[in-house]
Amino acid sequence: MKHEVRQILEKSYAAASADSVIEAGLVRYDRPGHTRQVAQLPYCHEARFSAGFYAYGTLLGELDEAAGLEMLEAIAALQFTDPEHPDYGGFLWYREESVIQDSNAAFFILMPLVAVRLSSPGVFPASHLEIMQRMFRHAAAWFSKECRTPELFYPNKTMSDGAMLLAVAHFLGEPEYLQTATAYFKRWEEYTVRRGWGWGENISLVYQGVMMNALSIAGSVLREHDRELAGRLSVQMDALKGLLLFHDGEEFVPSIRSYNFRGETWRQSLLWTIAGVTGVSALAEQTFSLNDMAGFLLFAADLQPRENAPAALPVPRIREERIFDASRSYTWIGQHTRLGSINRFPVMPGSYQHPSWGLGWQSFPVSFSVKDQQVSYLRWYVDDSAAVRTHPAEEYRSAYLMPALFAEPLYPEVETRSAQQGNALVVVRSMTRVHNRAAEIADEWLIHRYDGEVEAVLNTAGDREWLVMRYPGCAVAVTALSGLDSKAEAHAVLPVTVVREEGRIRLRQILYSGSSTMLALPRLEAGWAVVCLDEAAESADIQRLLDTVTIEDTVRDDREVPREPWASIRSIVLTAGYQPPVQLTVDPYAP
Repeated sequence: MKHEVRQILEKSYAAASADSVIEAGLVRYDRPGHTRQVAQLPYCHEARFSAGFYAYGTLLGELDEAAGLEMLEAIAALQFTDPEHPDYGGFLWYREESVIQDSNAAFFILMPLVAVRLSSPGVFPASHLEIMQRMFRHAAAWFSKECRTPELFYPNKTMSDGAMLLAVAHFLGEPEYLQTATAYFKRWEEYTVRRGWGWGENISLVYQGVMMNALSIAGSVLREHDRELAGRLSVQMDALKGLLLFHDGEEFVPSIRSYNFRGETWRQSLLWTIAGVTGVSALAEQTFSLNDMAGFLLFAADLQPRENAPAALPVPRIREERIFDASRSYTWIGQHTRLGSINRFPVMPGSYQHPSWGLGWQSFPVSFSVKDQQVSYLRWYVDDSAAVRTHPAEEYRSAYLMPALFAEPLYPEVETRSAQQGNALVVVRSMTRVHNRAAEIADEWLIHRYDGEVEAVLNTAGDREWLVMRYPGCAVAVTALSGLDSKAEAHAVLPVTVVREEGRIRLRQILYSGSSTMLALPRLEAGWAVVCLDEAAESADIQRLLDTVTIEDTVRDDREVPREPWASIRSIVLTAGYQPPVQLTVDPYAP
């Protein structure tokens, strides 16, 4: 193990040990857990963190054999070991659970054990290996079932299931399990080449790490058994690293499954070092969660010791990234600002919201970033008088248990359609067939930690007002396009309300406001345009640049299918200076 890697492991383990209380072999959390069964409890005992505490404590020599054995036995007790049980081989996430509510528990719990065993195979004593092999044998049945019928749209889970099956097959010496796991990765790789990354975890800093760990484990096993497949998986690993290098240490704009509800521009992650954005010495002053340690071990040989980061990438720069089928992300990075969008979100049907899961509450399909300030993003706001729900959410814990935008399980189609050229963006956001209770529905830009004024700047032609936020050396301008509120019979520009709250600003288009009632509306729409004025901070420069921006926003009936006014085809064209025009067509009847 590299000296720098061991130092970081020791420091992070020491920090975790200082706050950890072990009760009957499991780490106690003096707070509720994340699943529904334990969300209201005053404390719980988590197996995932306990597995990391055990594995890395054993690796570092911080746990003696008896203490480690007690922890390993406690973890093993949370596994279903009856072959007749429908969840045979799976794990409970918490001791306080009675049924599996998060099926990711199995791979997250076993990940530290596998990472340490692959990197330092002789560290576990024989008494521990006996229990571990028994856990692996049961888990192989679970992972085999998951890999035979994988949800290919859910890459971080299925890739981790496949990687765990490869690893336990390797440790157990079971060729049948190896064949099942290999067949899964061949199917996943073909799907990813043909259709893309499922519902979009390739543009998630959070889940890229999980997927890269899975690819690393899979590659290390497959190099012994199927070098050609290992090479194809290496290509996908390089694609993920390329995204990290492009974003060069700052939060992705846009992002799917980010949880960055505070709009932080920089997020601590080992991935920046794994991808080569920074050298391992840059991590010396940081302390990481034990949940991150697997990446340290799996990529230790690739971590660069250099003190200096790579040469700065040129700005402005642009990257388009395929997500799934025709759904793509677009990112522009300037000197001071960044602007990103997904051309269609959700990127696949059926993934936006559900009573118990969904990507709407945790994703940021349209966002801009100002260096060292904040990531600002569009979010839906729904108040039904009983609760306020937002997409993205206000915070993780409450939204995890209440992930849908409305209380009723019959949801409208919620969509974002965007087009972007460089530093200019147009976006239309819609809800179709709303039959839900609400007292207020709005679409809003949420801007954290902005203390300045939101200035209204009218272009010289006098036909458009921009709301401008000024920063050191740059500015960002936002304007409303036409939309459909609850009273509209045709598209019209909706007013933007500026709301200042403690620590943040909201720029709001209100689509419904009134008594809490069951609404029955064919369609609601909000439209926005954004221009990043990357090196314009003075009033004269801002005015001059906004005067070059023109927007045509029209609706039409093609007479090819019957259309009500709400179903008209929208055509939006934004031109700004000499760059190519931004063109967006929104057809409510288009697939």
